[in-house]
Amino acid sequence: MPGLGLGVACSRMQSVSVMHASGAVDTCQREPIAGAVDVVRLEVVYWDAVRRVTLGLVRFSEDALRLFGVWPVLLRFGPLVDGRRAILGGLFARRPGGTIEWRANGVDVAVDVTGFTPLLRGPLWRIESLLHDLVGRRFLGRVAREAI
Repeated sequence: MPGLGLGVACSRMQSVSVMHASGAVDTCQREPIAGAVDVVRLEVVYWDAVRRVTLGLVRFSEDALRLFGVWPVLLRFGPLVDGRRAILGGLFARRPGGTIEWRANGVDVAVDVTGFTPLLRGPLWRIESLLHDLVGRRFLGRVAREAI
């Protein structure tokens, strides 16, 4: 069964999400930029966007997204390797698997989530997906502004 593609274009930002029959999700968000940005800086800006969009409720701490940066672990990640972190599990994951990746090559900046299997389904997944989209928009907009 083919995946369900949902595309949204706003301004110069592009966002595409696909949910596969297996329940795994791939999401790609990108925006044009004028210069390259260090991947460590991209990750810092991304986690800050998560904190801001969730009004401080969700924070990145000790390789995981946690409520108030403490507990419980909503999503746990492996170490940063070549701009990518493996998704190791957590309350929002149906099972471990997938990656989140940040990159900026002087042409565009992007955040890609590949092979993530969310715990939430149906309308609840749509809410989680909307939050991810808002985080991506804030992240991409900030990186594009700082790269000018």
